[in-house]
Amino acid sequence: MRRTATFAAMLALAAGLLIPTAGAQTGASIQIVAPRNGSGVSGKMMVVEVRVQNFMLNPLSIGKARMLGEGYWRVFVDGKFAGVSADEVISIPNDTFPSLPAGKHTIKAALYNNDHSPVPGGESSEITITIPQKSPMSYAPGSGNPGIKIVVPRNKATTSPYVVVWVRIKGLKENPMGLGKAARPGEGNWRLYVDGQLAGVSTTTVADVVLPRGKHILGASLRNNDHSPMKGASSDQVSITVK
Repeated sequence: MRRTATFAAMLALAAGLLIPTAGAQTGASIQIVAPRNGSGVSGKMMVVEVRVQNFMLNPLSIGKARMLGEGYWRVFVDGKFAGVSADEVISIPNDTFPSLPAGKHTIKAALYNNDHSPVPGGESSEITITIPQKSPMSYAPGSGNPGIKIVVPRNKATTSPYVVVWVRIKGLKENPMGLGKAARPGEGNWRLYVDGQLAGVSTTTVADVVLPRGKHILGASLRNNDHSPMKGASSDQVSITVK
């Protein structure tokens, strides 16, 4: 969450979890910083990382009334909607865009207001990447009772201050456009906690956070569309040391 403005800064600044927000409300922009333009991407999934300027990313306000300088961002693959994020990472493929075939693809990131309207004058960012012929990517949540497990970082790991948290989800379909709407069985999102404080909301398998040096506990839990806890769903936590 190395952004100039973030919803969690309002919630957890006192805990030192995130950087302070910027006061500017004009000149909103987003820039894809990973993968690099023209690069090849292999593996089970691709993590798109961005930097946002002069704009507050606030997942708890998605779907609410428009507020100047506040919202989220969308990612598109070859012009098709592929998910939303209110921090600075998103994973593809995901429940919204479950298959990323081999070949060249155009990845675009664009800022949106809380009410899902495009940010007027907001700068977008676009790159081209290549998926090798032997490495097409696909995603499907695990079956079984709803639950979430943190797979990166591992328990008792030592990390740098900037941490990208990877999770494995089962029994739940993540619906980015359902954020803030009525609860529906088997559908929702997950929350990231740091030392008991809310640090992020995600509808893919990744979230990011910037942490001060020292020991911390990362927690992950499933939520319904309306942000209420998902009854009966298993949660997870790990302890890490930031150096």
